Amino acid sequence: MKRILATSAAALVVLTGAASAMTPASAYENTLKRYAPDVDLSQVSNAAIHHALNAINDDGDDSFVQTQLTVQSILEKG
Repeated sequence: MKRILATSAAALVVLTGAASAMTPASAYENTLKRYAPDVDLSQVSNAAIHHALNAINDDGDDSFVQTQLTVQSILEKG
């Protein structure tokens, strides 16, 4: 029983560390790459990533192409 608890605790520590190491870019990489495939996300600030995600999730009437241009512009500046 102690072995199971110790193994579970160790696994939890490892998983928690991996989750905390995720950056906004890595957490939303697939979504961002759909709109800006050529942008190097490692060079983009967290604020720009959040701004781009807000543009993607905006409920406005923009087409995919309009949203894509907006996201690319935000990420290239950030």
